[in-house]
Amino acid sequence: MAITNLDHVVIAVHDIEAATQTWQSNFGLSLERSGENPGLGVKQAILPIGSAFIELISPLGESGPVVDALKNKGEGIYLISLAVDDMDATLADLRAKGVRVNDPPSGGSITFISPRVANGVLVQLIERKQ
Repeated sequence: MAITNLDHVVIAVHDIEAATQTWQSNFGLSLERSGENPGLGVKQAILPIGSAFIELISPLGESGPVVDALKNKGEGIYLISLAVDDMDATLADLRAKGVRVNDPPSGGSITFISPRVANGVLVQLIERKQ
């Protein structure tokens, strides 16, 4: 298995504008881009840090996984995304260790590992094509 880097950390927040301001003013991060992602049902703000980035998300509607996370856990880390150099090899290695992982969509480069096997943290694996 070759996890190569921390790709990004996603933080669920109630108010995306206020949270963006907090991360900018408290930690000196710059906003790279922001907007709505209706497909995921969230507003997003991307704040680069080194080779990774922090992604702030807030729900667009009244239901969905981000709404549930905010209700159940409050604001905080929603997921961490780990970069891998070879998704197929990484999945095979994890499965050989008994870790249940979702299959990525056909030809996909992103998949998820249940929080049950990662100390309560949703883990995303991502293979970025060069």
